[in-house]
Amino acid sequence: MVGLQNKVAVITGASNGFGRVIAQKCVQSGASVVLAARSEESLEQVAMTLRSSRVLSIPTDVTQDSDIAHLVRTTLERFGSVDVLVNSAGFGIIDPVKCAALSDFQEMLDVNVYGVVRCTQAFLPHMLAQRSGHVVMMASLAGLIATNNMGFYSASKFALVGMSRALMLELYGTGVLCTLICPGIALTGFQQRAPIERYARSTRLVPWTTAERVASVTLRAIERGMQGEIVIPRIGRVFAVACTLFPGLARRVMSVIG
Repeated sequence: MVGLQNKVAVITGASNGFGRVIAQKCVQSGASVVLAARSEESLEQVAMTLRSSRVLSIPTDVTQDSDIAHLVRTTLERFGSVDVLVNSAGFGIIDPVKCAALSDFQEMLDVNVYGVVRCTQAFLPHMLAQRSGHVVMMASLAGLIATNNMGFYSASKFALVGMSRALMLELYGTGVLCTLICPGIALTGFQQRAPIERYARSTRLVPWTTAERVASVTLRAIERGMQGEIVIPRIGRVFAVACTLFPGLARRVMSVIG
């Protein structure tokens, strides 16, 4: 798929953060956009700022099968097809493993992993039937490396990275693409669930970026039909490789800094 003109893009987590900025750029590129997130009020605010008749907002909780079924059904009824799915819904909580609440971990898994699975499995059959489409997985650099006090969040993103890599293999030759986006730290809605002081302390060595930059790179990947893994900023890839090649040194440095 080249370009987004007259294409249909479904974006979860569209009420804030990466999802919101990606939605803006998709509209600017000529796509019809379906905004999905839990908060109906927030979605309506985003839709108003986009000012386009090609925007449809559908309140959706990605942990609920009924909501996702409604999302798929309404999207197809309105636009007839779906060309792009951006799985951007997600959140994180900053706490050390030794005292983090298991209920928080379960909630993160339900949104960050199972929510992505639910949405992907719901839309993928339609893409496969038309032999074209693009699934974008919004993971994190925390899915490639681990940092202090982010063990549960990293676990959810490591799972998403592994699943995305497998999906790329499974989709080979089908006409449907999968792109894995692994951003460094950016100030988004994520911090609503993560105290900023502890967040900054736990991630001081991790490369930072912006939602605008992540959205621009993501849009370019969609428009150019790029499949694979993209780490933003690029130095993040070097950082991840260094942690893999020199795990002992990485652990010592992270422990001291964190």
